[in-house]
This record gives sequence, structure tokens and C-alpha cells, in this order.
Amino acid sequence: MRPFGVLRMLLQPVLLLVAALTMVAPVSASEAPELAEGPRTLIVSYRAEAAKRTEFRRHMAGPFADRLATLRREGKLAAYEVYYSWYRQPDVWDAMAVLHFASYADVQQWLAVERSRPGGLDAAGLALGEPVATYSADLSWEKSQDDLDVGEVYYVIPYSFREAGEYRDYVAGYVLPQFDGWIREGALSGYQLYMNRYAVGAPWDSLFIQRYRDFQAFGKRQQVLDKVRVGLRESPEWMGWHKRKGDIRSETENSIAELIAH
Repeated sequence: MRPFGVLRMLLQPVLLLVAALTMVAPVSASEAPELAEGPRTLIVSYRAEAAKRTEFRRHMAGPFADRLATLRREGKLAAYEVYYSWYRQPDVWDAMAVLHFASYADVQQWLAVERSRPGGLDAAGLALGEPVATYSADLSWEKSQDDLDVGEVYYVIPYSFREAGEYRDYVAGYVLPQFDGWIREGALSGYQLYMNRYAVGAPWDSLFIQRYRDFQAFGKRQQVLDKVRVGLRESPEWMGWHKRKGDIRSETENSIAELIAH
């Protein structure tokens, strides 16, 4: 047999494998189901002066939440959550409202509110605090074991990433196995992961909202994290993401908050 014929015979399995792989189209970020229409979630952050933080919290849990409840009854809002941070921090919001709409078209209902009430705040609210930024987001991943309850502990983590498709794969292969493990261990009762649809830099491209079962469960956060990671380290795929995560995303200042209205 000629040398070329031997080489072709040896390479044939490799060539077949390459051909098969090229027939499988990579999953595009645009194929994510939530991207089929415009973003159906708005995330609004608010700040208040230290001297007004207490009164602003009362307003957000009272008149502001009442207004959101009215919009929900009128069918203009599908659901909402209002969070308030435990502590005042240099680069962290005091209050955060997450507004869910049944469709992208319904977001226009909030635009009507914005014309007379920036961030949904009336004159009394604007005397206490102000909206800082509003983000159009997609709820890309979520899990919840039970109903929401006012007073629950939440850990909110903003991230920036270098590429959306890569980041979605990273979340699926690295982040979700951890979060699901924390739920199995009884630390978390749920989570929501949002992607900023119009991510153009600071302050975040993705936002993780971890819902802890209670105050004590949050206190054991690091202990449970370490325990779950022991098992995950046996997975080559998970370890591959673990070694690369520093190149994929960067983390900014976290928030500890409680749910004050929903």
C-alpha cells in the first residue's frame, strides 16, 4: 500500500469525527427563549441620604408598594419585589425594585408612570430618596421552593462578563450546580439570575439574587459553599469552569438585603 493510502486510512476516523462535529451548530445566546421578545423585567435602584434612610424604607414598604399592588390589580404589572439593603454602603443601592411584566408591550405601562413619577416615586417619595438607574433585564434562570415572605434574607451579587454566550455556558456549567447544591443543603430556598439586555458596562451585566431560608442559614453561607464545592470538584467540567472563571467574569460590591414588599 502506498504511504499516502496508509496515511489516509489512519486519518479517516479523525476526519469523520471532525465532519460530525462541524454539523452541530453551536448554541447561540440569541436562541435563549427569553430573548424572543424585548425584556420583560425592569430593575430600578434607589438611593437615600443616611438621615432619610429610615423614612425612605417606610415609604418603599408602604405607599410605593401600595402603588405597585394597584398596578398589579389593574393588569399593568405581573409581579414585583422590593428589597431594602441592610446597610448603607458607598456603591450600593438602598432600595431596589424588580418589576415583572406579562409581555414586552406591557413595559409601556411603566413608561406612563415614569412621566409623572420618576422611578415610580411620588412627591413624598422623591423628598426622601431618588431613582439612580433603571435596567431592562431578562430573567434567564430561576428556582423557588416556596412562596416569598417579607423579611427574608437576600444576597445580591452584580457581575460583569466579557461575552454573553460564553457567560451563559459558564452559568449552566458552574454556577447553577452550586446554587442547586445550596438548596439541597437547606441554605437557599431559591434564586433568580438576571441578564442585563442592554449591557454597556458598569455597573452590571448580570445580577444574582440568592434567597436564603433564614437569618441563620445566611450565617452559614461560607460553610455550605465549601461543602458543596467538595463534591463538585470531582467533576472535570466544573473544575474547568472554576479555573477559567476569573477570565470570564468580574464581581463588584455585593448587597445584603431583605424583601420588604411583593
